[in-house]
Formats: sequence, C-alpha cells, structure tokens
Amino acid sequence: MIAGIGLCAFGVFGLVWGAMLAFNLRGTADRLAARAKEMRMLTRARTGDLGLAGPSSPGAGYFRLRGAVLLVGSPALVLVGIVVTFD
Repeated sequence: MIAGIGLCAFGVFGLVWGAMLAFNLRGTADRLAARAKEMRMLTRARTGDLGLAGPSSPGAGYFRLRGAVLLVGSPALVLVGIVVTFD
C-alpha cells in the first residue's frame, strides 16, 4: 500500500513537472537550458578549458521534449500506483 501511494505521488509529480517543461510554463525550460549552459561554462572554467570550440549545450527544445515524454509517461505511473494501492 505504501509503495502504491509513493508511485501515485511520483506520478503526480511527473505530471506537474512534465506539463511545466512541455508547455514552458513560467519559462521553466528556458531557465533549465540557461542553467545547463552556465554549469557547462563553470565546469570548463574550473578545469581550465577556456577554448571557444566546445560542445553546444542543449537548448530549451530539448527540455521541452523531455517534459513531453514525462507528461505522457506519468499517467501510467499513477495508474500502476492506484492498482498497487487498492489490489
């Protein structure tokens, strides 16, 4: 029963985050793309690699796609959680 409730909670969490990323609510995907770029630049600065020819960071479209996949897969997780809880 506890596992089912946990699965439902993770499923609802996935639905919320998936919707925020897929539809770019409040600029979530844009902020994640900017944060990923900053982290890559910080890592390169720490390692001493200050060259301009570096790999490109994923854009906001990448995070929106990840959000769409999460949004589509989360209802199945909620359904499994309900089945485990009440079975």
